Amino acid sequence: MAEPRAFLLVLLLLFLLLSPQPQQGPLGYRQYELSSDIANQQEALHVLSSSEYEDFDPVQGRWLNLTGVREHDAFAWTELPLVQQRSQEQIQHALGENSLEILTKPPDASIPLFRNITGYVRGDWVRSKLEEGFDRSPAEKPEEDQVPLPEFSRNVTGSEGKVRFRFKEQSDDGFNLQRGQTIPVTAHMAIQDDNSYGDGWELTLHGVHYADFGGVILTTTSDKFSGIFTLPHFAWSDYTFQRAKQMLNQTLRDTIKEQKTKANPTINPWTSNPDSNGDNPSKTPDCEFLVYLQQYPMSTDVGQNGLMLQDSVFLQSLETDLRFPRGMPKPIIPKVRMSMLAFSPDCRFIVESKGPPDYVPQEGNHLEGSKMEIILKQAKQYSLIFAVVLGLQLILSLRQMKDASTPSTRSRISFYTIASLAMGDGFACLTFLTLAVFLDPIWLVSMATAFLAFLSVSFFGMRFLMDIWSVQAPERRRQQAQDARNTANAQSTGQTQSQGSNGRSQNAQPAPIITSAGADTLPLPITARQATNSGATPVILPPDQDEAPGQDGETGGSAPPRTPTARQEFGALYVRFCLLLLFISFLSINATSWPTTLRSAYSNLLAFVYLSFWCPQIYRNILRNCRKALRWEFVIGQSILRLAPILYFYTVPDNVPFVENDLRAASFLVGWVWVQIIVLACQEIVGPRFFVRDGWAPPAYDYHPVIREDEEGGAMPIGFTQATEGPDSPNVKRSDEAGSKGRCIFDCAICMQDIEVPTVATDGSASDTSAMSIGSGLLARRAYMMTPCRHIFHTPCLEGWMRYRLQCPICRETLPPL
Repeated sequence: MAEPRAFLLVLLLLFLLLSPQPQQGPLGYRQYELSSDIANQQEALHVLSSSEYEDFDPVQGRWLNLTGVREHDAFAWTELPLVQQRSQEQIQHALGENSLEILTKPPDASIPLFRNITGYVRGDWVRSKLEEGFDRSPAEKPEEDQVPLPEFSRNVTGSEGKVRFRFKEQSDDGFNLQRGQTIPVTAHMAIQDDNSYGDGWELTLHGVHYADFGGVILTTTSDKFSGIFTLPHFAWSDYTFQRAKQMLNQTLRDTIKEQKTKANPTINPWTSNPDSNGDNPSKTPDCEFLVYLQQYPMSTDVGQNGLMLQDSVFLQSLETDLRFPRGMPKPIIPKVRMSMLAFSPDCRFIVESKGPPDYVPQEGNHLEGSKMEIILKQAKQYSLIFAVVLGLQLILSLRQMKDASTPSTRSRISFYTIASLAMGDGFACLTFLTLAVFLDPIWLVSMATAFLAFLSVSFFGMRFLMDIWSVQAPERRRQQAQDARNTANAQSTGQTQSQGSNGRSQNAQPAPIITSAGADTLPLPITARQATNSGATPVILPPDQDEAPGQDGETGGSAPPRTPTARQEFGALYVRFCLLLLFISFLSINATSWPTTLRSAYSNLLAFVYLSFWCPQIYRNILRNCRKALRWEFVIGQSILRLAPILYFYTVPDNVPFVENDLRAASFLVGWVWVQIIVLACQEIVGPRFFVRDGWAPPAYDYHPVIREDEEGGAMPIGFTQATEGPDSPNVKRSDEAGSKGRCIFDCAICMQDIEVPTVATDGSASDTSAMSIGSGLLARRAYMMTPCRHIFHTPCLEGWMRYRLQCPICRETLPPL
């Protein structure tokens, strides 16, 4: 097909347009289901409004006519008094010995607590001691003819794990909280153990926050458990019951009223499934949760600038200023710290946060986190820092592009090294675009950073890649032609070996001779000795780093097939680059739902592959036997700048995405990057192939050969044996100015200064020659360069010359690239 990309685009559009919409059922059935759900909600609200604290006591056999708290529902509510007692112990440990009075009356003095807990907390959980002797089997077993229920989701079976809460309160904007005020709160909970996938089981809970003493009660709500309507009965006392009941009567009534007037209402506005508008669509039963949380008071007495954090009035004013900045002096904001007790009445397990007094603080300190305003502020700061990092990367790239402005310098740079760096910038662009879409408070900063990353990869990175690709296009074509000839020769050799000796002598075709200009067009005479194919890759390029059209070594009577231009080839490569970037991005998003071990392995592997961006340059240096492809400020600067964001996630404990630290992996990645840098440095000082055995790389010319004092040998530079032609001839040895034994002095035709060259005596042994290949002898050879035409120059002089012209400064002979 002439335009496969256009066909693919049309096919994608048709797929998007013709994809079926999610099935929501007939409109009449949905209206009936919604009306029935609202009627059940009104009935449950009526039961809550007419009930009292003593009406629900499973131990005494008193039950409520609500789903989940009826006797035949077989929930383990007989364990509720033990759970409440354990929660009171956590309150007493957090607030003090005489703190249980706040459960029966308003506190006498204000407690230094955050009145609005919107933010994140996380920590470790362990099995509660209450489970000792706790029967976890269902109260009623299914009958023989009854189909057994599938395994419950959210069933925490591990012995320990991690838990995270994201709170969102529905308080007034000014935080004008009165004494004894109770606030509705919504929490997104993620709990994981060794058997869970991704971040673990995620669920949404609704409940109340007692702002005066920091207690929180949360519960799930589903078709089998009217959690939000029975929540006041889970309170610690009649006083806390009345406060929760008064608040929920108003909020639940408003929500039901909104359900009636809303254009597209949800079936269950208090659903515990965070990924849908209703209960679990897979009909897999979920474990229900009842969670008790207790906030710890501020542990810091004096903050920055001498401001007292234990003053509740000042702390409330500080909270207001965090959300609506007014320029007041701010101390160092302490973290939010909470204890947790989670009880599942149907799956029959109890877990609690790991911390004092059962554990020392070094093993666990309950749940800790920051308020949302602090997290968003940190996100803005780190986004700006990353924007600065991108700016510095862009400056280094521009300086490198300016330095590699000639075809000779661009031919040394590895295309895949620059492509790896551009891939990282593209991934950063997509990441910050995603953050800008989902986080409105940091939209401006994220979009600015994403634009800078887009600018780096699309305008400068792709421009540099296109220049490198265009310069190296003749080299690729010659390599492809050479590979094709080698394949044809191998096939021809195999055919001739299967024939008779006469047939072999008549049909065998001699291999063409490869020169710097291409392949000879005429075959050798039949009596000539057949050329030996060494498999060496030609590395000599024309002076202008390009070749004329049709000069690719292919001849014949018919016109050769039209080859795509370098720009067309790069266009196809650009499409592959974008597709690969999208594939990595979607795979990374999907990896967030993988098991913890597999997800960690994927993240480490992705970081390792990305931070291997100098490996292609090391390989190209070996292949072409070249050095000094990149500026050292570019190598060192890019290594540090691209390591910094990765080390932030691996080493900073309170990073914004809440990534678990891995110091071992961070140390390995840093060491791996610096190993690559050390190899590049050794390639520049010792030689590109200092660690490569002979025969592992294609032959290439050595500009730093060992020179012998042999007047009739061919190893000495031109002018050494013909010094009698004139004293002013270039590269003439001056015997009267020669240094000590084993050294000769020549003239550099570029700078017109002397060159002191170490030599090996004519009758020198093999040990003398090998001594010039190691240690000081090897470094001494790096001071001079001898061309294939046997002219000698200073290394900096000839390298500077070859940045612009690959011709000998004296005889204009074509030079192989560095």
